[in-house]
Amino acid sequence: MTSPRPRVYLAGPDVFRPDAAQYFALLSAACERLGLEALSPFDASVTAATSPHRIYEANMAKLRAADGVVANLAPFRGAEPDSGTVFEVGVAVALGVPVVAYGAAEAGANLRNAAVHVDSAEEALQVLAEKLGTTSRA
Repeated sequence: MTSPRPRVYLAGPDVFRPDAAQYFALLSAACERLGLEALSPFDASVTAATSPHRIYEANMAKLRAADGVVANLAPFRGAEPDSGTVFEVGVAVALGVPVVAYGAAEAGANLRNAAVHVDSAEEALQVLAEKLGTTSRA
């Protein structure tokens, strides 16, 4: 019997990108190559009529099931990261789930202490794969 692949929650405001489906497909493929299973907050079934509570519950279930989190903390709609993503990082830290963040040139002290920070999504996935024991740096 093979052990399941570590699950990685992909946190970030990327769900609002016009190419969100394609973007999450690329991140999921990168996870696959690294021996990880992507848990994406992007769900094509979510529409403008989907209740915020339903979205919250679905994403919280994914966070609780995650072995790690990769978080896009790039400034979003202003000078700071997306508040929902910062919330998800806080939940992950509270659950004891490792977080690797990218996209933040400068993060506040709390975010710096909560996550390992790298330059890109791909690097974040690589670092998390190493932490979870699925790969090593070449």
